[in-house]
Amino acid sequence: MSFAAIFLWFLLLCLAYAYGNQTSCYKVTNYEISCCHLNLSFIPEHLGHELKKLDLSHNHIRNLNSKTAIYLKSLQELNLAWNNLGESDKNGQLFLQPLTQLRLLDMSFNDLNLNVATEFLQNLSSLQFLYLKGNKIVKLSSHLFQGMPNLCHINLEQNLILEIEEGTFENLKSLAVLNLAINALHCISDFRLPQLQVLNLSQNSIELFVTAEKTDIYQLTTLDLSHNRLLSFPILPQKNILQHLYLQNNQMDVLFTKTVILERKFLPKGMANSHMVKDDKYNQNSRNWLGNITHLDLSKNHLSSVPFHILKELVALQHLDLSDNCLLDIISNSTSLEELAYLPSLQSLDLQRNQIRYIPHGFFHLLPKIEVLHLGDNRLSNTRKKKDERCVSFSDIRTLKHLSLQSNNITRLFPNMFHQTPLVTLDLSGNNKLKIAEGALNDLNQSLEVLNLSSNHMTASELRLPCLPKLQMLDLSNNRINTLPKGIACAALVEADVRNNSLRSLDEWMVAYWSATLQSLWISGNPFNCCSLTWLKVLTEERNIHLPDLQLAHCLYWHNTTQSANVTNNHSQHCLADASTVGDMLVLILIILLFVALSMTATVYFLSRKKCHRLVEFKSNKCCLWSKHIHQCKLSIYIYLLRRRFYLK
Repeated sequence: MSFAAIFLWFLLLCLAYAYGNQTSCYKVTNYEISCCHLNLSFIPEHLGHELKKLDLSHNHIRNLNSKTAIYLKSLQELNLAWNNLGESDKNGQLFLQPLTQLRLLDMSFNDLNLNVATEFLQNLSSLQFLYLKGNKIVKLSSHLFQGMPNLCHINLEQNLILEIEEGTFENLKSLAVLNLAINALHCISDFRLPQLQVLNLSQNSIELFVTAEKTDIYQLTTLDLSHNRLLSFPILPQKNILQHLYLQNNQMDVLFTKTVILERKFLPKGMANSHMVKDDKYNQNSRNWLGNITHLDLSKNHLSSVPFHILKELVALQHLDLSDNCLLDIISNSTSLEELAYLPSLQSLDLQRNQIRYIPHGFFHLLPKIEVLHLGDNRLSNTRKKKDERCVSFSDIRTLKHLSLQSNNITRLFPNMFHQTPLVTLDLSGNNKLKIAEGALNDLNQSLEVLNLSSNHMTASELRLPCLPKLQMLDLSNNRINTLPKGIACAALVEADVRNNSLRSLDEWMVAYWSATLQSLWISGNPFNCCSLTWLKVLTEERNIHLPDLQLAHCLYWHNTTQSANVTNNHSQHCLADASTVGDMLVLILIILLFVALSMTATVYFLSRKKCHRLVEFKSNKCCLWSKHIHQCKLSIYIYLLRRRFYLK
């Protein structure tokens, strides 16, 4: 083969590869093409003059050819994420500027630094959505977004941002959403973006958040400061419409204290003596900036007391999360019920994983709309340690529907504990040695749908359940129950869990009743009787109930309780052996009992006859007067006289 032929073949191969790279893009619609995950090193040409959406993500594109932009003048959305634009020769601006209709640009995960990003983003006046997530930007300068007045959404998440230069965002009058999560910011000391609606600053190292002193009405509705190092409550705009405030995973121990004043070193000059950092003014103006909040998350902080001085201003608050703090009691001994906050709109309250020991009487009167209450993993108890202590009661909470009391120190449920409280779900799991008194759950017979009593080490005698006709889900797992309570037979169960108990069998009549509604039943971890599995056939064959852990369920035999087998095995041979063994044992027992009875009869007869013969030989009718066997002696004498008379004849 000549050199010319080889060269021609090589040239055709290269053209075929290039053409294959271009034509392998996927045409989603007439106006949208996807070229992602194709190992492209350049942007294919001739994709269509009317193309509006182009996806070039997950390739190896390093340079943007300005000549290609001629064919993309109608482009509105361009995805360049996960490429190598950080190694660009800085001609990207020439590629992007002709795209005068571009609204969305994604350049995430391209190893862009500030200089390269600034080079790409100059004068994109039509751009509205910009995604720069996962790059290497350390600082935000006032030149970065120059010439982009229509930007309304910026995502700078997961960079290395330490500093934000003044003027970076102030000129973006249309900016509504700003995401700066997962960066290295330490302080927001002069927040002045009244047009912003959503601000995400989570997972930084922020210790202080202070709003600039302005009279503008801020449009902020959502502020996320979670997973930071906040030492005090953020200083919010005096006039705002804030609804969602997320402050979880910070280091706040108390709110609105001198901590704010001690942090003046973070404030810019001129703000150190501002009324914004003084507690008295702070509390005085609190109604202006807390009155619209509907969701407040203060979980995973270091709070030792409930911040009622803040909560009393939250007249619109619907959901409050105070879980994972250091709360000992809802109310201290020095605080009266009148000093607590009245929360007229609160629907959900989460107090899980604290150290709460007592709920004051009348506390729920302050929550007229409460529907969901989480009190799990606390130290609530139903035993009185002092004479003046009240038992924990959840009666007369007429709006409460969902109550969680798992993993407390509750050992007994008393009658009327839930009187006139229409609970739909009740979680009492993890309360060691819990006992349910007769009638304790009677008030829930018309409302309760979900009941969790798992991991309480309960026995059948401690489980007094009434008829709960609306009950759909029941969890009795991890207890010591050997017989299911008859009260649950009338429940319209959809799902039940009886794992890890002491059940030898399930009542067939109860199973038959359940099967009308039951869909799933968990049964493993019980010592079922292998020779008494009729109930299992009813469930699996007749009713087709789903048993998710059927292959894990085992049973035992009568004659050998150490031998276990899967409940689905054929047990006929072993059970026949058991039956014959039992029959032989019954026959043997009957024979032994009969032998003992005959032996005792013979012994009694022999002893009584011997004594009476000795007495008769004295030929005295008075011998029996001193005998302990008067009636036997009389009978023996009578028999003796009859025999003698017979022989004389």
